[in-house]
Amino acid sequence: MTLEEAEEIADPEQELRRYLATKDVELRNRLTLHYLYIPRSLACQLRGIAPGIAQEEDLINQGVLALMDCLDRYDDTKGARFETYAFLRVRGAMIDYIRSQDWVPHRMRNLQKKVDEAYHTLASLKMREPDTEEVAAYLGISREQVETHMASISKASVLSFEAVLQDFSGVMAKGELESGDDSIKPQESLLQKEMTQMLCRAIEDLPEKERLVVTLYYYEELKYSEISEVIGVGESRVCQLHARALKKMKQSLEEYMRG
Repeated sequence: MTLEEAEEIADPEQELRRYLATKDVELRNRLTLHYLYIPRSLACQLRGIAPGIAQEEDLINQGVLALMDCLDRYDDTKGARFETYAFLRVRGAMIDYIRSQDWVPHRMRNLQKKVDEAYHTLASLKMREPDTEEVAAYLGISREQVETHMASISKASVLSFEAVLQDFSGVMAKGELESGDDSIKPQESLLQKEMTQMLCRAIEDLPEKERLVVTLYYYEELKYSEISEVIGVGESRVCQLHARALKKMKQSLEEYMRG
């Protein structure tokens, strides 16, 4: 079956109801192809947090499996659009897959504490931001070890933050979908408005340098090397500021979800 055949579904909602009643395998395949854009678009969004960990094709494969599971589990009596339901479930499955491939060992977390302490101590002594070589010398390790470590911690922080966003999306979507208001368009949904509001608030609460790193990285789409030139610190320091900012933003969202 080709992608062109998937486009023949004129009324996917009706076909989905028919599949739930018949469990016809061919119909399930056609619906999977029809909704294939969901795992594809999500894989494209998430590939940036998983370089060297998971290939985009692997993410799509995991997403397709989750999509097929969604087709079997979907219950239209609960008021949720299938696209919304599938988006949350597929995204969650992809994040779980990335996390399973990117386990951060305990020794790395211990090293992170030492790196943080080194930056703080050297900054106090020198009255300026220390560079990577100074931090490495202070810790008695190579510059490459510090840079590799900071890159790994940065990836782990982004992934951890993405997981919280997934949880946050689920909490907000649940409230929206339980309202049963099918007139709400996706782009105008409470989910997106609430998440945008909370993220903006979390960013505004960050210290100036951390807020600047987040702005340059996500809004201006600059690389770490470019950000380091803008704010006048080393790349490893940019990684550290990024990781610290995401940790604080994660805490803000978790506190909000806990009420």
